[in-house]
Amino acid sequence: MNPAPLFVTPDGWAPGRGLEGFLREVRPHGVLLFARHLKSASQVRELCACVRQVLPGTPPRIALDQEGGRVSRLSALGARYPGASDMAGDARRVEALAFEMGEHLRDLGFTDDFAPVADLGPALPGTGLEGRVYGEDPGVVTACCRAFLKGLERAGVRGCLKHYPGLGGSLVDSHVELPLLQGGPDDRRDHFEPYRRLAAEAPSVMVAHASAECYGDPSPTSLNREVYAELRSMGVKGILLTDDLAMGALDGMGSLSVRLETCLGAGADAAIVVYPQEEVLRALASASRSQAFAEASSRLAEVSKRLKP
Repeated sequence: MNPAPLFVTPDGWAPGRGLEGFLREVRPHGVLLFARHLKSASQVRELCACVRQVLPGTPPRIALDQEGGRVSRLSALGARYPGASDMAGDARRVEALAFEMGEHLRDLGFTDDFAPVADLGPALPGTGLEGRVYGEDPGVVTACCRAFLKGLERAGVRGCLKHYPGLGGSLVDSHVELPLLQGGPDDRRDHFEPYRRLAAEAPSVMVAHASAECYGDPSPTSLNREVYAELRSMGVKGILLTDDLAMGALDGMGSLSVRLETCLGAGADAAIVVYPQEEVLRALASASRSQAFAEASSRLAEVSKRLKP
């Protein structure tokens, strides 16, 4: 039986019967931790070891959002790293930083880093992108993202390009509400370019929650068939996963069960669900019986076989 096509988040930061029972029941593809789960290096290692022990046959992916700068979960352990806007387009420096962060992540027990950000600027105030983009030139952004992925790979950690189809130029934060990406395909071409150039290299691509005028379907991109078909037509070899389905951008899009069935049915290989454990279990009671869930689980298993450990 294939793992569930999900990245789930523990309610607490310590191993215990509640977490172990939850993981055994859900059997997720991966677990995503946040700064609130990081209390000390030894505690994080113990938590990651618990996940691996409970889900030994997968093996499970254990992920963190570690970009550097303002999105640097490792700062909870006292580690400080510069962000994308501090790199001045210096790909060599980006690779060295990614390798250093990757070694830190691997030492703690992580297998995946949900980074780098491949969005082109501008990163406007109030969007949550401030300081997180490498610039507005697609060539510079591509070079820096390739370097970041390479640095992580050298450290034995998988990276993830985000947030397709590019949130640069949006006016609101998708954590709060649904951004509108204005312009047709020609207007957004540069925003697609880093993903197109890195399609065969990225272990995974995270799809944003946004309404984009370049598609015929105005629904959120994470729930849009056109988006996943487009990524596969670019030659993406890795996992296509959604941003967190609990984000404010999806308000009004139904329950977690509905959101899961919709995004997986649209073509996502996996979904991030930063919900309380009990809510995830309730949603799975319905969603896990759907054809979309079963097909995504099989698709994820096949894609995972092609990726480096």
